[in-house]
Amino acid sequence: MSKGFTLIELLVAIMIVGILSAVAVSSYQDYTLRAQRADAKAVLLELAGWMERNYTANGCYHRLDNDCTNAAATVTAAGVGLGQAPKDANSAKRYTISIPTLNAQAFTLRAHPEGTDAECGDLELNHQGVQIEGGTGTVADCWQR
Repeated sequence: MSKGFTLIELLVAIMIVGILSAVAVSSYQDYTLRAQRADAKAVLLELAGWMERNYTANGCYHRLDNDCTNAAATVTAAGVGLGQAPKDANSAKRYTISIPTLNAQAFTLRAHPEGTDAECGDLELNHQGVQIEGGTGTVADCWQR
């Protein structure tokens, strides 16, 4: 009676390890993407809070002073330190945060992924708290998990 493994047993073991590795890598990538998306959502919500405090202090969203009749916006996401996600400048930027719509009475904030995020794409939040996603997923998939 010989001891050891046959070639077929060894190949089956390698195939099982390969399948498990493929599943693990795919799951890890999904979790990483969701964590990066969570960072972007947190920055959007923080910026929305900042915008509301600015509105309370100045009477409008688009100005850093009390001159709300001036249509020129002085508020930018980068100008208030919230131009990227994660916020830490030493971390690799995963999302660019911008304010594509801004006037005295309304704003829309956008988180644009640096890489690909086909499921959710751009995440947006407006002055009414409406959450929008720009990918193939649903708002519930992209914002609530």
